[in-house]
Amino acid sequence: MLSLAGRITLTKSVLGSVPIHSMSSVKLPESMTKRLDLSRDFVWGSTEEKRKQHLVNWDKVCSPKEEGGLGIRKISPMNKALLAKIGWRLLNDETSLWARVLRSKYRVGDIHDTAWLVGKGTWSSTWRSVALGIREVLQPSHAWVMGDGKKILFWTDKWLMGNILRDEEVTPAPEALLCLPASEFWIDGVGWDLTRIAPYVPETTQLELASVVVNKATGKQDRMAWGETPYGKFTVSSAYRFLTRDSSLRPDMSQFFRRIWRVIAPERVRVFFWLLGNNGIMTNQERFRRHIGDTEICQVCKAGIETTLHILRDCPAMNGIWERIVTREKRQAFFSMSLLEWLFVNLSDPTKTEFGPWSTLFSVSVWWAWKWRCGNVFEDNKLWRDRVGFVKEYAREVSQVQSTESGARTTVREERLISWLPPLAGQWCGGFALNIGRCTAPMAELWGLYYGLCIAWEKGVTRLEVEVDSALVVGFVKTGICDTHPLSFLVHLCHGFLSKDWEVRITHTYREANNLADGLANYAFSLPLGLHSFDSVPPGLVAILCDDERGVSRSRQVRV
Repeated sequence: MLSLAGRITLTKSVLGSVPIHSMSSVKLPESMTKRLDLSRDFVWGSTEEKRKQHLVNWDKVCSPKEEGGLGIRKISPMNKALLAKIGWRLLNDETSLWARVLRSKYRVGDIHDTAWLVGKGTWSSTWRSVALGIREVLQPSHAWVMGDGKKILFWTDKWLMGNILRDEEVTPAPEALLCLPASEFWIDGVGWDLTRIAPYVPETTQLELASVVVNKATGKQDRMAWGETPYGKFTVSSAYRFLTRDSSLRPDMSQFFRRIWRVIAPERVRVFFWLLGNNGIMTNQERFRRHIGDTEICQVCKAGIETTLHILRDCPAMNGIWERIVTREKRQAFFSMSLLEWLFVNLSDPTKTEFGPWSTLFSVSVWWAWKWRCGNVFEDNKLWRDRVGFVKEYAREVSQVQSTESGARTTVREERLISWLPPLAGQWCGGFALNIGRCTAPMAELWGLYYGLCIAWEKGVTRLEVEVDSALVVGFVKTGICDTHPLSFLVHLCHGFLSKDWEVRITHTYREANNLADGLANYAFSLPLGLHSFDSVPPGLVAILCDDERGVSRSRQVRV
């Protein structure tokens, strides 16, 4: 017989993947999706002969783990997410034979136009399904990456920091402006035409606009991106999350459930704690509430209402065990907390014991408390010589197994002293600071790289070494970036300089070895928007320059 944890694992690995191939090209009938969703009965242990209680609502079970679910995927939204993947490839691939055939046969138009997505009786079942994915997934959640600004609708498309400008308005923009492309609001050599924009958007949005340019230099057109991932690339998992997102207000339990799934314990113990977090334990109190029991009284001590906390902590049968496990100085707090607080505090406790982490000892003790209670109720308990000694040794074994398995994966770090290494014949040649407005850290790094390349080229430098303290940006420049990434326009601008007739080497360095550049970046916040050049060191940064000249080192934890 499989345990609940085993049935969950089997459902996620086998039953959930069986219909994937069929769902990738055609919308399954509703009757079939309902039959496939019957895996819920298997999860709870139901058979044709006997039906078991469903302890947690199925919608909750199918929600992400950090939201209190198990991450089991529902068939219908998964079907639409897979169909949307085909639609995404169709809209972004204009060269493949299959895409050209479908585009021609069904007259595929622009994503802004919905007329070509209205169903017709002559459509095949495959195309009807693909159109459904485009209509219900891609249209409401696509975004744009700025190119020449001719396709992006400035006010109504999602293109600026993942937002729609119309949603940021302080005063409604005139209807005549809503259908204009972004290029209509850009003035070559000047930038955004703020006289037509500023009256309708807040200052924060104007600062965000300052970090984005209409890219006419490289000839790149506007590109459609996927708005549900930070890098603009479509994934089935993000489409599924979009379709199943729950926007209703509820307490944030993400830290609690993350703590449950990270505790060092067997999977069946973690699943039991998941049930605890979702009030899914069939205590006598819960059975009485569901009208499947005739008493709320604990059948072990006969003295109190059998709540979850009573079984796991307060019942005399378990209270005495905790008295021997919990240290004296912690007992008062331990026995006074509510259920969820009690679970979270102890699962988060970093204390180490001779039997492993306290969170491991606590979790296996709680699980065995439930096991012993069930054994008492069903008269299936064997004689235990020393239950406290048993759970301690069990926790020790679990900890040892986990440490053996994770030993090879452990990342070793050590503290090193890092400083700037000047060239043999080096001096201050010049500097710049750029107040680009409001943007992400990688975008700021890329703008700094772009202007650094631009200034070096204008000064006639033929051999250049650039040290960047963002490994992410170095990777973007060296290996390239997909066109749907929000920063692709900046990477293309940098590549425009790198392709010129000169030698450029870009390397990653730690911030401690790039302290003056970091100081200039921070200094830019005190300056007006735009580029500012310095022939001499700004007064506020002289101390940093002197430290670099003297070779002052700073400590940092680095991976070995």
